[in-house]
Amino acid sequence: MALRDEFSKLYRKRDWPALHSALDAAAPYDAEERCCVAYWRATALEAEDRCLEAIDVLTANRDDFSCKTMVHADIAENLRRLGRDLEAIDELSKAPMDEEMERYRALVVDAKYLLAHLLATNGLDVEPSLLDEIPENYIHITSRGKRITKADLLAMIPGKSPGCGCLQAR
Repeated sequence: MALRDEFSKLYRKRDWPALHSALDAAAPYDAEERCCVAYWRATALEAEDRCLEAIDVLTANRDDFSCKTMVHADIAENLRRLGRDLEAIDELSKAPMDEEMERYRALVVDAKYLLAHLLATNGLDVEPSLLDEIPENYIHITSRGKRITKADLLAMIPGKSPGCGCLQAR
């Protein structure tokens, strides 16, 4: 899709005014193109630390996205960046992860990781079944490029250190 290529190029350049102009000029004719425009606008707003605006864009356009879990996860990530972790957990709890796991496995695993990380960070219980669905070699890459492994996550949870066999025992 030509729109996606143009937006991606401008995003990589971090040319926010040009990207927003291109997004404003886009005339999406179907849900897929509306989704593309909404995705790139929300992604740019997040990169500009305009998290509330990114949440508004995602919320307003959530019906155009095929993977609803991704929208919930992106909203949750923006809430997390705003220091609103409990709201982020609530947002992720509404995501249809189980229903979308087969079709959008990678996106759902990312959302499950984010949920487990938020729960652990806030001292809340992380269900073993949630951890079991995250592959042992999983690496979460944040929007800022930071890499976090499942081992890093397990180290945050009392009694769940990597290699302890706690996941295999369930």
